[in-house]
Amino acid sequence: MKDIKTAVILVILSLVFGFTTPGFSDEFPRRPIRMIIPFSAGGPLDLLARSFQRPLEKELGTKVLIECMPGGSTKIGTMEVMKAKPDGYTLIFMSAQSWVNLYYAKTYDSKMWEIFEPIGNLTTEPAGFIGVRVDSIYKTWADLVKAAKGNPGKLNCGGPAAGGVMEVIKDDVMKAAGIETKYVPFAGAAPMNTALLGGHVDFQICSLVDAAPMILGGKTRGLAVSSENRMKALPDVPTFVELGIGESPAFKRSIWAPAKTPSKIVDTITKAIAKAAEDPEFIKFAENQMLCKVEYRPPDKTKEDAGNYDRQYGPKLAATYK
Repeated sequence: MKDIKTAVILVILSLVFGFTTPGFSDEFPRRPIRMIIPFSAGGPLDLLARSFQRPLEKELGTKVLIECMPGGSTKIGTMEVMKAKPDGYTLIFMSAQSWVNLYYAKTYDSKMWEIFEPIGNLTTEPAGFIGVRVDSIYKTWADLVKAAKGNPGKLNCGGPAAGGVMEVIKDDVMKAAGIETKYVPFAGAAPMNTALLGGHVDFQICSLVDAAPMILGGKTRGLAVSSENRMKALPDVPTFVELGIGESPAFKRSIWAPAKTPSKIVDTITKAIAKAAEDPEFIKFAENQMLCKVEYRPPDKTKEDAGNYDRQYGPKLAATYK
């Protein structure tokens, strides 16, 4: 009873006079952390986040609440984090597309990767994948090109989000192949894949992770992938370079915090993420179920990656959406 009274008195004193006692206010985290996904539920970022949730909670010692906020070419979820209090309790898990959303989501007046606090990169995968339904009449990329040339602008290409890097990649591929198709954007991988399976689009161009669940489920198959070499998991799918339709663009998926989040808190989260990324079950899920590579990169390298990505795609996006 005496110990309980002493603890109560210490808490009251800390609230009244503003001082802290060991185990109280300086500790982080002291409550659940929100992780915003700026894409629809059921998509690759959502699936990766939920697989990463358990090991991250273990390292942080608190709950991590996954919250999908799709729309506006990722700007809705991004703005939620922009206005959040920089206390470490709101994070965003995003794809590289969000790094350059300034160019096509006109709400921003700054590049988010320059003002947000980088926490770390988690995974990397081929940015370009061209797929069709497993029963599609297009058995090869050459088949699709032939049909597109015979029907200019008639074939529908499904992809994630209106504008952005994926549409630039799509334009580059179509130009290299000498064909014209109609781009149909979706608010995430889940609705995009549903549209492909339902026959609402003729083919899709997206990151490999976006298509992975459908490929592994035997519902879709690949015509081309932007990996540097043919992938072990997709030995029959030629690379963009092989087909002469592009290089080998890659997507990185990383975690960020609001601007001005204290360095001590960033350091705590960073260490937890780096350790959680070593979890065998998460690595197995990412590599075998999502066909991506777990590649943790620290905050400075994550920000460097974002800058390089901006320089690679920024000029094209700026010219398109000026």
